[in-house]
Amino acid sequence: MRASYVEDNRHNRRAATQTFFLRLFAGVVTVIILALCISSFISQNREFSRLQAERRQLERERDELFEQYEELRGLNEIVDSRDYIERIARDYLGMVRPGDIVIQVD
Repeated sequence: MRASYVEDNRHNRRAATQTFFLRLFAGVVTVIILALCISSFISQNREFSRLQAERRQLERERDELFEQYEELRGLNEIVDSRDYIERIARDYLGMVRPGDIVIQVD
């Protein structure tokens, strides 16, 4: 009966040791996976912040370009008008309409 008790005791110690190492391995794997998840989260958060800043910059550029577009569109409408063409012809080219009296001041 004594031999059986010793064998059972060895078997129980071996099983306890195996269980300990199995739990230790599972804990280490869990810690590694958790560290990888946290690292991934931090890097994604940085990338998200960078992309948000880039988006804000692009939105500002878009707004500036839209303002320029509106200004140029307005100028284009003015340039196409007959009054503007006549004003440029009179002021910069020195042209007059038939029948206009020209007064030159030196």
